[in-house]
Amino acid sequence: MKIDATSTTAPLAPTTGALTGSKDEFLKLFMAQLQHQDPLKPKDGSDMVAQLAQFSSVEQAQQTNQHLIDLAAAQAATSSANLASLVGRDCNAAAADFQLDKAGTLPPLQLTSTSPLNGATAVITDDNGKELRRIAIANSTTATQLSWDGKDSNGAQLAPGSYHLAIEPGKTTGTITSQWHGRVDAVELSSIGAQLRMGGMLLTPGSVRTIGGTAALTPTPTPTP
Repeated sequence: MKIDATSTTAPLAPTTGALTGSKDEFLKLFMAQLQHQDPLKPKDGSDMVAQLAQFSSVEQAQQTNQHLIDLAAAQAATSSANLASLVGRDCNAAAADFQLDKAGTLPPLQLTSTSPLNGATAVITDDNGKELRRIAIANSTTATQLSWDGKDSNGAQLAPGSYHLAIEPGKTTGTITSQWHGRVDAVELSSIGAQLRMGGMLLTPGSVRTIGGTAALTPTPTPTP
């Protein structure tokens, strides 16, 4: 009797979705391989042991990933709890990217320079780089405070969203440092992470430079557009 060994392996049914890499999927593939192997050429024992070792590695990798997820969640919770200690405290935060949120008094902008300011200007732009407002900075001083009402050059209140502040030095020869100065009212937790609220402004925790103990500077009057 002749045995035809060329047709003993049945085709596998096509999968309907992408592979997920789960241990259950790996086990199903392994069992399907055993069921459809050529009886005249069975799978080598060493290969089976290697595949079982791979199955164990997949399971361990899944457990490791879950532990990392749990660890990240625990660290995020701890970080949020630590940020709560900033509520009610005066802080200085680097002035660059920021968000305007609901209506509220905006924190003043503190400016310091290593040489007397001369022709410097604060420029506010939107998220696309469009210029919205220019505010002149008082000359002949190395430290001052600038107030901004959250309006554009036409006097219209800016809508909530992302904005950017930059300082053009003009003829100032020294290095100018700009920081928002105000009291942290709350810690906002959202899908994009924790943010600190200063009045109507939201700042990232990473922008904080000093916490408490900073005296307010003399404000510079904001010119009428």
